[in-house]
Amino acid sequence: MKNFNFKLCIVLFTFSTIFIDAQDIKGITATIDTDNLEGSLNLKAVVKNESQVHQSLNYIFLAVKKDRKKNMSSSQQQNKFTLLPNETRILSEISINVNKEDGLKVYLFIKDEKTMKVIAKDSLEMNTKSFADNISYEKKTDEESMMMKSVVINDTKTRVGDDFYSRLYSLLLVNSIVFNFRVSVTEVRFTGNNTQLQIFADDENILAFMARPDEDYIENAVEQTLEKLIKFNDDRKVEDKGFIY
Repeated sequence: MKNFNFKLCIVLFTFSTIFIDAQDIKGITATIDTDNLEGSLNLKAVVKNESQVHQSLNYIFLAVKKDRKKNMSSSQQQNKFTLLPNETRILSEISINVNKEDGLKVYLFIKDEKTMKVIAKDSLEMNTKSFADNISYEKKTDEESMMMKSVVINDTKTRVGDDFYSRLYSLLLVNSIVFNFRVSVTEVRFTGNNTQLQIFADDENILAFMARPDEDYIENAVEQTLEKLIKFNDDRKVEDKGFIY
């Protein structure tokens, strides 16, 4: 992980700390470019193919912000794409209003479409101390390990459902929480025009609640879901160990 140039950091924002981590694997380079546009930080996910091979890839671009009131928000984009030899492409852009007290973590992962292995990555962090009070359940691990080991499936159908999924996914990623089971967020039709969000740990339905466009309600639902997932994980560990006589 390397630091931004200090002078450039001042031009962008007067953050106390800002770090960036980039990696180049098999000729694919992933980079998060930043621009300060009238108080809004514009983030660009950029990928470059320096090889002579046509590539079929996936990307995940995630930004998580935590303000001084400890409110967390996130933006996540992901998709498949192809890359010609020697091609450079802007995959996605995210604009975030960030104050100097806010914490920010941004991740860009490039995966091989067939193997789903991370072949290039970049990350950016600002004021990460503001994330220190978040829940910490598992020991720290790198982002690629979490992406590969802890699968979180988004099967939502509405904006509310997708918002819930993004917040839950962000919380797991920011705190490096890794479960050895598949987590699914499924949204189904309920009564009238209402929908219900169902949380599955592998094939077991551990929680269900109505989808409501209320920020406090969604935050409480995310916290409750995390508690259920942790309990499911703890119970499974006990079952795996069995009884010792």
